[in-house]
Amino acid sequence: MGSDVLSIEKKLLKRNKWNYSLGGIGRDMIYQLVATFLMSYIQFSGLGLTKEQFGTIGIMLVVGRIWDAINDPFMGSIVENTHSKWGKFRPWILIGGILTSIVILIMFNFRPSGWGFVVFFAIIYLLWEAAFTLNDIPYWSLVPALSHEKKERDSITTMVVVFAGVGAFVANAIVAFTTVGNAVAGYRNVSILFVVIFLACTCLTVFGVKEPAEAEASAKAEKIGLKQMFKIIFKNDQLLWASLALILYSVGSNLLVVLGYNFFYLEIGYNGALTMAFIVTFAVSTFSIQGFYAALAKRYTRKQLMTYSVITLIFGYAVILLLGWFDFLPINVVLVCLFGAFVFSGQAIFYMVLIVNMANTIEYNQHLTGNRNEAVIFALRPFVAKFGSAIEQGIFAAVLLASGVYMMSQNVSALENLKSTFDNLTVEERIVFMENAEDGIVILDNIDVEDDEKTAIYAAIQDPDNHVFTQDPETLLWSMSINEAADTVFHDLASSNLRARIILRLAITILPVILIGSAFLVLKKKFIIDEKYYEEITAGQAKDAATVA
Repeated sequence: MGSDVLSIEKKLLKRNKWNYSLGGIGRDMIYQLVATFLMSYIQFSGLGLTKEQFGTIGIMLVVGRIWDAINDPFMGSIVENTHSKWGKFRPWILIGGILTSIVILIMFNFRPSGWGFVVFFAIIYLLWEAAFTLNDIPYWSLVPALSHEKKERDSITTMVVVFAGVGAFVANAIVAFTTVGNAVAGYRNVSILFVVIFLACTCLTVFGVKEPAEAEASAKAEKIGLKQMFKIIFKNDQLLWASLALILYSVGSNLLVVLGYNFFYLEIGYNGALTMAFIVTFAVSTFSIQGFYAALAKRYTRKQLMTYSVITLIFGYAVILLLGWFDFLPINVVLVCLFGAFVFSGQAIFYMVLIVNMANTIEYNQHLTGNRNEAVIFALRPFVAKFGSAIEQGIFAAVLLASGVYMMSQNVSALENLKSTFDNLTVEERIVFMENAEDGIVILDNIDVEDDEKTAIYAAIQDPDNHVFTQDPETLLWSMSINEAADTVFHDLASSNLRARIILRLAITILPVILIGSAFLVLKKKFIIDEKYYEEITAGQAKDAATVA
């Protein structure tokens, strides 16, 4: 009888582990679309916002992320006090998934102009934050409820992070490949595709995962009020130190990603295929390391893994900083990818250690208070991620504005606008469009750019080496390609702007090293839940449980 029960429990754990982890693919795709590409969409998709409007959006984004982060523990408290036949996590995952999908479709398919877009952004971004929080908090709060065994917890954590990485890779690859040179239609199509995948993955989690009996039983426990919730958080000193480290790491590690596209377009070229090479490097490096994390954790302590990871990523960042300034270190896609692999590998290890540390504070909380309170505690993971994202997006906007990169990039945005207009014209209208482009008249009249910028854009379109207009020999239809023209008005222009290049390079190398290094010091000096201490407190809890039984 006992063996039958054990077999059933193992089957349930395996089912939960796979359905839960696979469900994270769609979630991370949607999250990446907003967290990584929303500002790029605003920057490059032909909206033509002024630097004042772009700066205002940057401020609103920071404020919105902070406000949303502050509200996360409240959602954790709601989840903790939820009781339904589906458990306390899955109903909110489903509701949040549906609402998030609706918001995403509106966000990338409704395009007012000027200050009207700024107002629209303020509304739609707050709706996004609210909807995704409904899905995000219960999803991550479910992790510690699936298993209390360290071995299984590490396995689940590894799978969740790996499949989230799959979602991040797929999202970055699809967006980079389909939107560069075709931003307006590209983001519209991507938003629809990602919503379909996200809903499918949400259903896999909601209907494929069964919350363990203990998790369901805990929903019947005493209700947790807001005052008690904050007591739980602030009494757990290890949770607070782990959260601070995660904030510092999140900001530092994501700067290369969010600013990396501008770096690629400026230093190498406005080419989605070349950017794909960097994304593949990110994926291979990250998945390889994360896939072997469980094996690494058996051989090395978490403190050792952190030390090795920091050394590795510092080396990668240092070489990327130096690329292009010396003849023996030219800047090209091969070298950027090669040394980017060191960065991504080091960051992957560090992140895995952080996630395991956060999960282990559940048992520490039980050791201190006698209660696990996993939903409240795990509500801090997305809280710190969003708080870190707020800082990261603020840095993103500040760097682009301070360096002048944003205003230079609006030449590309104007070309994207023209491309979208051209693709929606009839055959006869396309002929007229091309004639006006050749004459340098009309087509830029409704786009808000300065006269000298108009001159540069017209010259780039008219340059035969840029191959802007081509005719299909079979259908005789004309098409428009802006990538080479974009290089002329952005990459070539920026190559002579030393100030812009230096500011951008420092922001994607030196600043991440400072932030991740600070996270390392916090964990090294303040986080005490190592492997030995964790075994001691869980052994004590197991002994107490056996005594009660």
